[in-house]
Amino acid sequence: MTDQRFAYEPVHDLRTGRVAGVEVRPRRPYDAVAVQARDRNRSARQVAELDAGTAVSAAASARSATPAGAVVPIQVDVAADSVLHARDRLRAMLGGAAVAPLLEIGPPIAAAAPAEQLVPAIAELRRWGFRIALDGAGRAFGPELVAAVRPDLVKLEAELADGVLDAGVAAAVRAVLEVSTTVGVPVAATGVRAPDRLAGLYAAGVAFAQGPLLGGARTLPEPDPATPAELLALLRAVPAGRAAGTPVAPVRHASAASTPPAAAPVGPPPAGPPVRGLAAAAVTLADDVIADTVRETLRAHPDPAGVVLVDDRLRPVGYLDRSRFLLAMAGRFGHALWADKPAASLADPPRLVDERTPLPAALELSLAGDPGRDYDDLVVVTADGSCRGVVTVAELWRRAIRPAGAVPAGPPAPTAPTAPAAPTASTAPAARSA
Repeated sequence: MTDQRFAYEPVHDLRTGRVAGVEVRPRRPYDAVAVQARDRNRSARQVAELDAGTAVSAAASARSATPAGAVVPIQVDVAADSVLHARDRLRAMLGGAAVAPLLEIGPPIAAAAPAEQLVPAIAELRRWGFRIALDGAGRAFGPELVAAVRPDLVKLEAELADGVLDAGVAAAVRAVLEVSTTVGVPVAATGVRAPDRLAGLYAAGVAFAQGPLLGGARTLPEPDPATPAELLALLRAVPAGRAAGTPVAPVRHASAASTPPAAAPVGPPPAGPPVRGLAAAAVTLADDVIADTVRETLRAHPDPAGVVLVDDRLRPVGYLDRSRFLLAMAGRFGHALWADKPAASLADPPRLVDERTPLPAALELSLAGDPGRDYDDLVVVTADGSCRGVVTVAELWRRAIRPAGAVPAGPPAPTAPTAPAAPTASTAPAARSA
């Protein structure tokens, strides 16, 4: 039976016109935990327990109200108090869920929530399987917490979203958007009431929205209500660029599990010495290892510039540059945030080069793409796409500027051996030579 305390508000993806999820919220103002805590003078621990219990009930109500066979991603409000003092109770929300709930972590109700305590607590929730949103960014939480947590979603509170066209409020919104887009986190606006506000938010880079203009709260969660056509027409008239939620800077921490770029060339190579003669053995790890395993591997292998992540067929799917990876791990809250997460979340797509590619073409390839990766190793692959080794950009330059017929100053770089078989469960954490 549906719990009558809750209502369901769709969150619309402004880029696709579809619904990305449904927020479960109190139907009546006096059902809000903050109101009950104020009226009954509850302690911080009691508030946390009450809020966590309400969140679990909200998730259960949404599941029971969802039509049979439908999957509706739900978003559930949770106070920072519950994250610090009652998060064990939240684990009950994961049972029987087809899609893990998105926890919208809001400001504390009864006690302070210092960042040095909140960040590791959120990291633990993620390890359990929850998705994370920061609710009330710009006032309840500053941009520095967005950068430290890197949530799945950032929500602007209604007062900020409603005032996005005002000079003072717009500055706060821009600060949240700049940080969020830089670290690759989409932003949602709440309480949207007017079409011009929606268009302004979309132009500023907001990707999701909810509020009375988009239908508001409903008595039952609808599987996939469409965004009103007239609003979509308004959004399509907004100039392209930031309107689509495009990051203002390249986002490096994208999942490396996506399809890697094709190696070049794929056909018979032109005349010239192939790059395979420079291939050195790569340090490779399975693509599902955690970041702490990579850290230990880099410590055990101090010379390589990075680690190549490979799939079960030894095809490169990610590259972890030593400097960038260790900088992320050593930053504020870095180890707490990343140590137990898949290393692929910190990886870049590998820069692939076919082993038959001539050296001049490989050198040109090393200079193409993101300037910030000009010195990343090229990952040499065989005709079937498996990893043969790596070649450093420095070695390519040495060969390019060495006069023809000159005697090399040192021994030639070793040719990588044939890639080994995929690791077993007992050897997967260890580094592998490819």
